[in-house]
Parts: sequence; structure tokens; C-alpha cells
Amino acid sequence: MRLQIGLTATLLTLSITPLTAQWTQGTGKIWVKSALFVQKTSERFDVRGNTQQWFANGESDARAVFTDVIVGLRPNLDLWVQVPYFDLRFTDDVQELTKTGLGDLRAWLRWQPFTLHNGQTPVTFRFGAKAPLGESEIDAQVIPLGEGQWDLESFVEVGHSFWPAPAYAQIWLGYRARFANQEKLTDPGGEYVYLAEAGIQPVSSLLLKATLDGFFGRAVIQDRVVTGTKRQIMILQFGTAVRVGPIWPEAAIRLPLRGREFPKGPQFTFGLSAQIR
Repeated sequence: MRLQIGLTATLLTLSITPLTAQWTQGTGKIWVKSALFVQKTSERFDVRGNTQQWFANGESDARAVFTDVIVGLRPNLDLWVQVPYFDLRFTDDVQELTKTGLGDLRAWLRWQPFTLHNGQTPVTFRFGAKAPLGESEIDAQVIPLGEGQWDLESFVEVGHSFWPAPAYAQIWLGYRARFANQEKLTDPGGEYVYLAEAGIQPVSSLLLKATLDGFFGRAVIQDRVVTGTKRQIMILQFGTAVRVGPIWPEAAIRLPLRGREFPKGPQFTFGLSAQIR
């Protein structure tokens, strides 16, 4: 339960997509986004995927700020770094737990080797790692800010512009290799990750989009003992962005449709993004 609370805001990791979809930034260009994530809920998905109330009238209250920076290293190669800051709280009839601080650091290289359909369909490969910088104490009275182990990730990303129609679509498919945690003597197991998004820009200063994203894992069995979990989540998101000069303010609502071992309830995100060079 404690881990479920601590990992609430990691659900936002998938949904932070650049406005340019799969098109790389270009040499020397920098794209920056800062997004606020908010979720307050008294419900959770249990290990079987059923909806349950938190024990003892518990309530999870999670806030996080994600800062993403993408730097164009070459015309077809980007460096993407993500830094999260968490403000997590859990209260029930017995206690109140709080925790704030930096979470796990993620970094990727995005390589766009070719495009199809005269440049309208970019194909991108993304490879990255998660460094366990967030605190993950083994203590029932402490909410963790990280998972405590290294991850490696790989994605295939395909986008398509329907120009001259002001619309686009993109799909991400990936795998997250989650290494064993020697301190906790657990192997969390790998996870399959996906994202599908479609957007329309009815006028040049307005973007509307819908996103379906999530992941599902597998249990790891060692010496007949289950040491990992089959955690999973599927979220439908509706968002909008409005251009104000060089800045794109964004807002979205995220609705968990199904899951295992994660909080349930609507999530809200608010962000600002801009190409600064």
C-alpha cells in the first residue's frame, strides 16, 4: 500500500509528450516543459484489479512537478531529461504520512533514422535509463519517492501528420527492464509500455488531443516465491493547449480505466511548454 501511494505520480511519465510528436527538435534547439500533476482519492485498484477503498478511511493526496528538457544534438538526435519533484500525503484514521523531495531521474536518447510519406510519418527510436535517486526507505512510516532500482527503457515511436488537415496521430510501444533491488531482495520484473495519441489543431493557437497510455508487468517467481508484481494501469486523457506568444499553457484530465496496485480516481495536469531556442 505504501508503495502504491509513493508511485502515484509516476503515472504522468508517459503522458508528457512534446507538441512536435515524433519530430526531433533539430541541432541546437531546446524544448522545455514543466507540468503539475494532482490527484486526491480514497480509492485504489487492488492486486486483482478490483476497486477498493483505502484501509481505515485512508486518502491519498499526491502532487508532483515534472520538468522535461529536450535538447537537439543533431538534426535527427535528441537528448531528453526528466526531473520530478513530489509532494505526497496519505491520511487515515490512525496516522498522517507526508513526503516531499526529488524522485527518480530519467534520461533518453531519441533517434529519428528516417521518415515516410514525404516526411509526414517520422519513425523514432528512444533508449533511456532511470536512475534511482528518489528516497526509497524500507520503513512502513515513510512514503517512498522512488522505486529503488535502475531501469532501462526502449521505445519505437511512430507519428503521422495528416496535413493539409490540421491533425496528427502517434503511437509508442516500449519495454521497461526493471533490475533487481538488492537492498530489498526483490525483482520487480519488466513492464510493457504503450501510448496512442491523436490531436487536432482547429486554429494555429489551439491544440486538442486525446491520449490512451499505460503499461502492464509480469510477476517474477524465484524459488517458488513471487518477488515481483503484475502492476498495470490504463489511462484515458483529454487535454488542450493554447498558444500565448512563445508559450503553450496546457491542461488535461486523466481517467484511470483499469489497473492493479495503483490509486484510482481522476488526475489533473497543468503545464507550460516552449521552444526556447
